[in-house]
Amino acid sequence: MQGIASGIMSAHDYVYLHTPYFVPNDVILNAVIIAALSGVNIKLMIPKESDSRFSDACTFSYLGEIIEAGVKVYQYEEGFLHSKAIVIDDFISIVGSANLDERSFNQNFEANAFIYENKTALELKKLFENDMLNCREITLDDWHNRKRSQKLKESFARLFSPII
Repeated sequence: MQGIASGIMSAHDYVYLHTPYFVPNDVILNAVIIAALSGVNIKLMIPKESDSRFSDACTFSYLGEIIEAGVKVYQYEEGFLHSKAIVIDDFISIVGSANLDERSFNQNFEANAFIYENKTALELKKLFENDMLNCREITLDDWHNRKRSQKLKESFARLFSPII
């Protein structure tokens, strides 16, 4: 987790995040928000639907905060996106089994590789950009105009984010 947060905070130009679940702890959430507010182009790609509606509700509960900070959020609409990759400034690549959630950081046995070189980063960036062709951006208006029942589900789900 600290390595991911450090990578995000070290970005100067961009951070692209591929993840099936975005249920960040405070360290990751603050790193993303601070980097975005500092002018870093941050794009988060999540699936339209994951394999857990509860996790989807929890993920969605965080989107308003990061969109308001300037993060661009995209929903992948061509099936379940299960990629777990981060690419930073055409140089840092982080790939592995960890989701961006508390369970991956502190409970499960997960492993991520941190790769510091251009070739891998550029390949991951290209994959991300190709996946963008099958995405729809979630805007702040989209987030604010959710059904009241959806907002309630998300608020309830967020209570459990430390154990998801």
